Amino acid sequence: MFQHLFAWVFGIPASDERENAFQNATLGLDSGDAVQRLRDGVQHNTEKAGALLAGEGLFIVADTFALDHDWPRIPVLISLVCLVLGAFLVMSILRSTMRMYRHPIAGANPARLVYHLLLSRMIRFNLALYLTFASVLLLGIAAASLV
Repeated sequence: MFQHLFAWVFGIPASDERENAFQNATLGLDSGDAVQRLRDGVQHNTEKAGALLAGEGLFIVADTFALDHDWPRIPVLISLVCLVLGAFLVMSILRSTMRMYRHPIAGANPARLVYHLLLSRMIRFNLALYLTFASVLLLGIAAASLV
């Protein structure tokens, strides 16, 4: 039950569905094409992460403006913390993909390595997205209290 909720929230297949999802993603493709299809997913995720980081930067500016103009401190500070945590998560997505090749991979399936990287990045991206949404909501609450 918890695995399926986690999977739904973070947009990834649940543990018991991951093998099926991998097979569906690589169905009928040779090894090189399967790796490329999954790398395209990683690249798409990386592009979204870059856009989210830019948005987070804008809202960090909004939070500092709110702090400078005496908006309610608690929601603005929590908003700022959420944005910083989200930014760290997004920056972890934007780092190199060479990490998966640091250890000997004799006999390892390159498509599986990329698939696990994709799942990891999807979890981090969605968590960063939720933190960003929470921060914007908190900033809105702080702004609404001024009316």
